[in-house]
Amino acid sequence: MKPPLYLTILLTVTAIFLSPMSVAGEAPEQQGSSELKSELASAARGNDTPTNMAGANPLIPVARFYQTVGHYPVWVDAYGLRPQGESLFAAIGKSDDDGLESDHYLLPVLQEALRDSVAFSDTIPPNGPKRYLQFDVALTNGVLRYAQHLSQGRVTPESLSPQWLARRRVSTRDLPAELAQALNEDRLKAYFESLHPNGQAYRGLRKALQQYLKIKQSGGWPAIAPGPTLQRGDRGFRVEALTHRLKITDDWSSDMPEYPTEYDEIVEAAVKRFQRRHGLRADGRVGKRTRTELNISVKQRITQLQLNMERWRWFPDSLGDRYLMVNIPAFELSVVEADTRIDSIRAIIGRKRRQTPILSGRMTYLELNPFWNIPRKIARRDILPKAVSDPTYLARQGIRVFDSWDDQARELDPTGITWENLSASYFPYRLRQDPSEVNALGRVKFMFPNPLSVYIHDTPVKSLFNRQQRSFSSGCVRLETPLVLAQYLLSEQGWDRTRLEAAIANGQRQTVVLDNPIPVHLVYFTAWVDADGKVNFREDIYERDRQLEFALRTRESNLVFCSNNNAQKGDLLARCTTPRINVLSIADDSGRVDAATIEPTGEVTGNPMTGL
Repeated sequence: MKPPLYLTILLTVTAIFLSPMSVAGEAPEQQGSSELKSELASAARGNDTPTNMAGANPLIPVARFYQTVGHYPVWVDAYGLRPQGESLFAAIGKSDDDGLESDHYLLPVLQEALRDSVAFSDTIPPNGPKRYLQFDVALTNGVLRYAQHLSQGRVTPESLSPQWLARRRVSTRDLPAELAQALNEDRLKAYFESLHPNGQAYRGLRKALQQYLKIKQSGGWPAIAPGPTLQRGDRGFRVEALTHRLKITDDWSSDMPEYPTEYDEIVEAAVKRFQRRHGLRADGRVGKRTRTELNISVKQRITQLQLNMERWRWFPDSLGDRYLMVNIPAFELSVVEADTRIDSIRAIIGRKRRQTPILSGRMTYLELNPFWNIPRKIARRDILPKAVSDPTYLARQGIRVFDSWDDQARELDPTGITWENLSASYFPYRLRQDPSEVNALGRVKFMFPNPLSVYIHDTPVKSLFNRQQRSFSSGCVRLETPLVLAQYLLSEQGWDRTRLEAAIANGQRQTVVLDNPIPVHLVYFTAWVDADGKVNFREDIYERDRQLEFALRTRESNLVFCSNNNAQKGDLLARCTTPRINVLSIADDSGRVDAATIEPTGEVTGNPMTGL
């Protein structure tokens, strides 16, 4: 039987605080240090049985921090916040600038003090060592969780999708030890800054978030009223609202008039800038689609920026000195060198029912004039119905039929097969399309071996690249100009455009191994900042923003002051479970939380520290 949470916590405290300590040097005596030691010892007294559940206890980092600093309170004393506590409070108070929320890290009553700019000591008189020790431990718990979220993210991508196969940020940092050292060296501010992802993409989003938070504080932007498409020559209140809207997000150039009264070429140019930033057709007209994007609230855009900052916390700071990146919502492949995009190619990605996955790999070779061994699922679901309705379809498409997937499989005559007798559940053949003008992979295939057999390739259907929304594939990535990428990859191996075209023209399948394999990253970002400092937004085509937003609504439990009818007396420092979407501001003026409102899951009666 799984032990109760309170027993796990008690056993964990026993293992940590009754074990021999190895602290480098005894910390100087501080007011309250003896009380803290006493309370911790009291929590563990009589529970000297070791436990193997320590790894599951989220309070282990808190305990390790106090072990390192010598078991004295560091943030709070009998008079309120110490100077280092003020620094901690200020850092967490700025968490909104990082796309996080301070109420995930502070007790409800501390949130109120932060919101109202009230001094800690004026809001919560400690009233003796027990109270300020409780606040000290609660602040440590909050700041360590803040450090973890800032450096690694609040959620794990693997928990959102089994298709996550991308590179992950690997952290070997000892956050409790680093926090203790930063505290000792009086460099808390630098410590918090060191936790941020250091990539250029993240820094751009962080700056954009601060810009959009200011816009929100200023009242946001006006909505464009419904009506006919706005275009050159139009006048009226809708045009005035449009120009005001465009100025707020810097789509308006500095040399434009302040109060234009007509939809002229200046307004049209500003609309085109907005459309390009949002992945729309830049026709300079405000139709239904453009108006919809204009009317998305600043609050929604802030959320979008926060979600994409969270995604960057999952990735390492560097994706490589040079690499290829396919941003799925942008329908685009970028060639990146030294953090600078040197080229981009329009792409087609997987449709919603056959999504392109998130993954990282290494491109190791190319195929010119490739065969297409048609995947079983596509053969059964897509090709079979066409073979049934049109007996000449396979021959016209250059598709050959084999009796199995073995290397020694025999080729069969497709006209001798009764296709009507086959089905999606019974299809024993392998289909292979030979190189040709109609081959679904086009003339070039770029291979980066991965468990999902996803690759990048050419396509004979070029008309689809004129669409703004380009989710048409079965999961692989199609390129509009694959020879541009092929020439870039092979130029250092003596291949120029002429040699490439000649090799393709002979129609023979050819494998070209890359002397220098290149990293490939298939990613999902619906917001980013481009090289000109402009914020770009894209539609959440796979609804992954929505999924991530829901996951981020899960409020982790705080260390809060709980009381219930089973307690002998006083307040207990306990780990409480909070409803996921409810606001946590439910403490009264004393800092207590009504047990009828919030259910304590780690609380035991007796001593104020026994919920630790």
